[in-house]
Amino acid sequence: MRPVIRALFPPVAVLALGIAVWLGVEANRHLMALALEEVNALLEGAAALEDPKALAGQGVRPTAHPRVAAPLWGEVQRGVEVRPQGLLAWAVRPWRGEALEAVRTYPLFLPSLPPLLLLALGASLWAHARVKGAIRRALGSPLEEAKARLGALEAAFSALEEGVMVLKGEEVVLLNHRGLSLLGLPLGALTPLPLKRVWPALGGLEGDEALLPLPTGRPARVRLLSVGAYRVAAFQEQAELLRLAEEFTQSRRHLELLRAQAHEFQNLLHVLGGLLELGQVEEALRLIQGELAAEKEVETLLQGIEVPLVAALVLGKLRRAQELGVAFRLEGRLPARYAPVGEELASAVGHLLENALEAAQSEVRLRFLERGEGLRVEVWDDGPGLPEDQEALFLPGASGRGAGRGYGLVLARAQVRALGGEVGYHRREGWTVFWLRLPGR
Repeated sequence: MRPVIRALFPPVAVLALGIAVWLGVEANRHLMALALEEVNALLEGAAALEDPKALAGQGVRPTAHPRVAAPLWGEVQRGVEVRPQGLLAWAVRPWRGEALEAVRTYPLFLPSLPPLLLLALGASLWAHARVKGAIRRALGSPLEEAKARLGALEAAFSALEEGVMVLKGEEVVLLNHRGLSLLGLPLGALTPLPLKRVWPALGGLEGDEALLPLPTGRPARVRLLSVGAYRVAAFQEQAELLRLAEEFTQSRRHLELLRAQAHEFQNLLHVLGGLLELGQVEEALRLIQGELAAEKEVETLLQGIEVPLVAALVLGKLRRAQELGVAFRLEGRLPARYAPVGEELASAVGHLLENALEAAQSEVRLRFLERGEGLRVEVWDDGPGLPEDQEALFLPGASGRGAGRGYGLVLARAQVRALGGEVGYHRREGWTVFWLRLPGR
């Protein structure tokens, strides 16, 4: 309440003082007119008397030296002077060879300030009550509570990882921090802003959802909602959405792989238990030695991959190939100097290997080749092949395996291109070969 009163009282007090000044000026203007009429009446009355000294007590006197020279033809000369002691009204006319003069003094009218200040305070309290009621009706809560709620909403709005833009007509009236960043605007940009200046492509959006280029040139997925008189646009870079979708997909695949491995290990334990229970100790030992040899072979196979993230990925894909009954061959070596880009390399190779495992009929090959221009990674599968249109494969959602698929190749190409490389594919002697190339390090 106090801040509102402090905000309202000064302007209302200034208004009250302005009214006081206006009242004083108007009242003194009317007082001057009345004073002139009174001195003029006194002068006319005195001129009609034989001896005007009878009105000397009213400021009338005959004189040879009036304030101003009396007119020659009997007209009355009059005026009003404003002095510190008040208003001085005078009138002069010729009379019997001399001049007859009437002079009167009147106090200035000064409005009383305390009542006006009390009026200002009352007006401030009344305005405060009206403002408070309007805020309660608009926001459904008192001012302080509404302020706290708006602060919490602003904090939540600013913390969103998705760009959010609120539109009213063709103006952007609200934009969160992430939205400013995605649109290439400075964090200090103040709304409202014209939509044509902020994001011209959004103005021509038809429908509720679309893929539009951002002002920075990167594609973004946009959802447009209507809420009363406003429209709310929620948008995010397509690459970020693809990354999140792929992370979810990879996590789901890893979970499925772990479940399959747990089931396989459980089956192995059951077989060992059965052999031991039947007294087939030598057979059980051969089974254990076979598993150890297989693990040793895998370990030997992975020795050439000196980037830990990629080695872990290949190990997982080996297990996946065993689960699917597909042979997995690994050729070449990956030097440790590619470790700084290990995360991007593991992600891109993981997409290519997963697609190859799903398409392969009997075998998948992974090759690491170092050439003069850098590193080349090839993923081979003996599947049925792909369409001739290469670019169509790298479009979002381009997949024949159902809805929600077809984003792995898009993300792989984006990641490799960000490192200065390229991704492509071709057919060779009944094999489908996907390759990626990275510059040397």
